[in-house]
Amino acid sequence: MHDLKKQAEAVLFAAGNKIEAGEIARLCKTDINSLKKALKELKKDYDEKNSSLMVSEEGNFWKLTVREAYMDLVQQINPHTELDKTTIETLAVIAWKAPILQSDVIKTRTNKAYDHIKELVDSGFLIKQRHGRSYMLKLSNRFFEYFDLKDKKDIKERFKEFVDIDDEEIKKAEEERLKEEEEDKKIKEKEEQKEASEKKGKEKPKQETKQDKKEDESEEKSKKKTEEKTEETKAKKIEEQDKKEEELEETKEEAEEIKIEKTEEREEQKETAEKETKE
Repeated sequence: MHDLKKQAEAVLFAAGNKIEAGEIARLCKTDINSLKKALKELKKDYDEKNSSLMVSEEGNFWKLTVREAYMDLVQQINPHTELDKTTIETLAVIAWKAPILQSDVIKTRTNKAYDHIKELVDSGFLIKQRHGRSYMLKLSNRFFEYFDLKDKKDIKERFKEFVDIDDEEIKKAEEERLKEEEEDKKIKEKEEQKEASEKKGKEKPKQETKQDKKEDESEEKSKKKTEEKTEETKAKKIEEQDKKEEELEETKEEAEEIKIEKTEEREEQKETAEKETKE
């Protein structure tokens, strides 16, 4: 392990910038778990001896770098080392007021701060969490470790040389944010009232439809009743007509019988008369 730790240290030094753990493992010809264990021990060694150098972990990347306390000295040699001045200024604004909304930082630092915030989040200095329509920015443990800071007092002392933060400007940004939230709240309330009104308007026709339904049912019943009555009247008329026809038929039969009887009677009279004449 001791030899692997030294190998990893050599790779980090030679890389000069962050390098992926898998690549270090490949160069050292070892497995990833053994390498990570060696890197963590190496990091602990640098922290314990209070070196001007430090081993930094950024997600799956590692690097050997200068502690922030000595960064000004190093930047005289390489001005592009680590974070640039404008990004540090944005970090200072966030550090002084953290936790702080991203929208307030943008109002103070303009739109260029979007890129700064992304870089700071990617570097692990900030934690970005959704908060309403904006994001809440918080300082990470890596920030305090990297800059060797403990509290707000240390933060203000450490960043005083980078930017003169205007508390009034940040306060104004906060007031504007609260004003926007209040306006959003009013708009939301109006929309809810409008929805409630529309919903109420939709319910009324439903009641009218229900009433109409009742009227339709009543009309249907009345219509049905009328039809039944009409059918009943028709049936009654047919019955009466049948009865009349029966009576007429009976009358015809009676007339026919009377006619037959009279004919028979005439025949008998005729026969009697003829008989008497012969005698």
